[in-house]
Parts: sequence; structure tokens; C-alpha cells
Amino acid sequence: MRIRVLIAFACISCAAAAQEPPAAPRGDLGVRYWISSGETKRAHNAQSFDPTLGNPTSVLLYENLDANTIELFGRQYFGGGQWLIKGFIGLGEITRGSFRDEDFNAGQVKFSDTTSSVTAGDISYGAIDIGRNEWRLRDGRTLLGLYVGYSEWKEDMDAYGVSDALGFVGDVSRDVKVISNKVTWKSLRVGFAGNLALTERMRLDLDLALVPYSKVRNDDSHFLRQDPTDLGPAPNIIIEGEGRGVQLDAELRYEIVRRTELGLGVRYWYLEANKATRRLPNRPDVPELPVTDLYSERFGATLSLRRVW
Repeated sequence: MRIRVLIAFACISCAAAAQEPPAAPRGDLGVRYWISSGETKRAHNAQSFDPTLGNPTSVLLYENLDANTIELFGRQYFGGGQWLIKGFIGLGEITRGSFRDEDFNAGQVKFSDTTSSVTAGDISYGAIDIGRNEWRLRDGRTLLGLYVGYSEWKEDMDAYGVSDALGFVGDVSRDVKVISNKVTWKSLRVGFAGNLALTERMRLDLDLALVPYSKVRNDDSHFLRQDPTDLGPAPNIIIEGEGRGVQLDAELRYEIVRRTELGLGVRYWYLEANKATRRLPNRPDVPELPVTDLYSERFGATLSLRRVW
């Protein structure tokens, strides 16, 4: 009789435990692969220095910048799950792309149009955020919160050879490095983070960061224009300014084994300068000029593996 009672009690206890909703995660740590393509564009207006030039005077576009990156990321909830701290850091390489340089006279009459191949480059980035979970849904496993944080995003690339469409500068062999570009964005982030339970083993992570303020520096090194009477030693064109933008991540996660999840997602980053100037550090006789366009954009797919506790 006692054995039957104990068995019945055990069965009732197991059934009750099975009906209890799983606890919300306390944190995670993982590795992520990001395959992406991006571009960086800049243009300036030199009409105040030479009225015979156009507006924009010069447009430089680095596009189809394919990249592969590996990153480490993590998140920890504390204060009874009400607060969180999260972050990531990534490194990778730009494997290919193209560079186009266009120059205009007044009336936007183009007098130079060249293209080069981007064959090598580096990309690095990272962010740290702290936030508060403002809403926890009835299932106890869905968390919605707000955060503030800081991020950095750097891209450094080299372009080789020149194909001259208008014959202004002439063609240059593809084994000659003609220009390097390095752009760095240091940004304040204000965002929304959602950790949504779709099923017992599947989650959706949403992370939307608005960037109300970003400080940008763009260094150009024109290696074929280092004569003192031209642009001088590299880096020979520097742009500094302030801007804004958005950083979006969405990832679907599935628990492949207990507390280990595989994730597949998308990521989109866009930062632009709304105020910037261009200067020649080796030519004090040339004044600073206004930048009419400067942005960096990157989009791609992510694949992650994480351990949850």
C-alpha cells in the first residue's frame, strides 16, 4: 500500500513539474559567423576653393565589399533577471570589392572616371550594452527590454590597379596598390532587445539599436599622389565628422541539445555622417572643405552556436 502511494505521489509530482513553464534563460555565451557585403561612399564640394569645379567635386565609392567575420558574444541577466549586460566583438577580412573614383567640373561635367579592384581588407567591430527588462510575458520565458551602449566599427581596405574610362590619368597595372581607405565609426547606441519564446525549443532574438550620435574618421591614402606638390605622404586625405544610423540583428534559435542552441539570422548596419569636413594634412594652403556624403553600410546572414544557462 505504501509503495502504491509513493508511486502515485511521484507520478503527480512529475506531472506537475512537466506543466511548469521552463525558466527564462539567465545568460548565454557563443560564437557567430557573419557573411556580408557592404559599401562606403564619400563625396565633397570644393567650389568654395575653385568655382570651376562641380558639386559634388569628387565621389569615391567602395562597393560590393564581401567579408567574412567571426565573433564572440555573450549576455548575462542579473538583479533577478530584471537587468542585462551584453556584448560582442568580431574580426574578419574583406575578400573582394571594387572602387570607383569620379571627378566633376562645374555643371557636373565629368572629367575623370576610374575603377580599381579591392583585393584585401580587414574588418573589426564590437559593442557593449547595459539594459533593463521592462516586460516579461506570462510564459515567463519571453523578455522585452531597453538598453544603452557603445560600439565601434572599423573597415580598412586596399585597392589595386586603375582602369581609366576617360583617359584622364591612364591605366595602371593591377599589381600596383593605388589607394587604401580606413573608416572608423564610434557610436552611442540606444536600443530594444527582445528574447521571444516561440516553442519550447525555439526562440527569436530581436535587437534594434538606433545610433543618435556617431563620431567618424575616414583616412584615404592615395599612393600615386604623394608628391609634395600634390597630396603629400599618406594618409593624405582625412575626413572627420559626426553622424547617426541604425544597427539591426534578428536571429532564430533552436535548441539542438539541452542548453545548446543553433542560430540563423540576418544583420543590417548603416551609419552616415550629417556633418563632416575634408582636409589635406600635408597641404595647409588648401582649406577644409565640406563633405556632402559619407556613409558605411553592411548587410548579411549570421550563423551562431551558443551555450545557455
